[in-house]
Amino acid sequence: MHYELCGLKFASELPLPELLPWSGDDRPADVDIVLGSVGPSLDEAIHVGPFFQASRDGSCRYEIADVAAYRIEGGRRITIAPRLPVGEPAIRVFLLGSVFGLLCHQRGLIPLHAGCVEIDGKAVAFAGNSGAGKSTLAAAFHRLGFPILADDVTVVDVNGAARPVVLPSFPGMRLWRDTMDALDISSGGLDRVRPEIDKYLIPIEQNPVRSPLPLSMVFHLRIAKDHRQVGDQLLAGSSALSALLDSVYRRMSAFRMGRREALLARLMRVLAAPSVELTRIMDMDQLDATVDQMVRRVRTEMELVSG
Repeated sequence: MHYELCGLKFASELPLPELLPWSGDDRPADVDIVLGSVGPSLDEAIHVGPFFQASRDGSCRYEIADVAAYRIEGGRRITIAPRLPVGEPAIRVFLLGSVFGLLCHQRGLIPLHAGCVEIDGKAVAFAGNSGAGKSTLAAAFHRLGFPILADDVTVVDVNGAARPVVLPSFPGMRLWRDTMDALDISSGGLDRVRPEIDKYLIPIEQNPVRSPLPLSMVFHLRIAKDHRQVGDQLLAGSSALSALLDSVYRRMSAFRMGRREALLARLMRVLAAPSVELTRIMDMDQLDATVDQMVRRVRTEMELVSG
């Protein structure tokens, strides 16, 4: 079975219903996903932790107890040793999250812990830690008609184009039940991310973004304690670079893979897109106002650049 993710052709022995079928040419797959044994440890390991191992050749091993173990090699091959039945969604959740993030680092791509939407033909990312409301904000944009490129991991490519571009992720969102209730989204017929948690996989079926888009802006989400702290502020220089570095998905794993200097060099190119610190109230009633604030800021910046 062949699938598309971030413009890459995946050949997978594991069915991946979250991904779009490959519709491109008949070239060999960019990434092979196979089912098999990964072994308990890596040869020539330079880092061994409870979940993650890295070897001298850049290979890595990632394991979630009672779900699966994964081996990622050369940015081209992922071997999965399932601990659950092959069809369980949790295997795919970690594959398309943490494991894919590690694969991106191997391929010289930058995975940001960020949601991303299209505004006026450009990609706009909003980065934050788990619990910062990235998926909820992506769902609010989607409800207002803005196409979604990613809800949690935004992949940025600085290797070819003059400016950084975002490679669209799989067409779906992962939302907690209370967020779905607030946004009037039914959980009927949807898979849970994991059986024990009340979070669901929600496909985006209408007009998914399939082509790379230039990165226009990165918002760094902060939580305000009261309304007096709400606002946005342009970051520059070392502040912008530090915020971007903090937003890199699986950053410490990349460092342990020996990719610190290469990652920093690539982030310097991401600085071509403005970074903005956005401080907001975590209030479902304020979601549309936050979207409006972000859209205005993006369009104002675009006018300044074009003017």
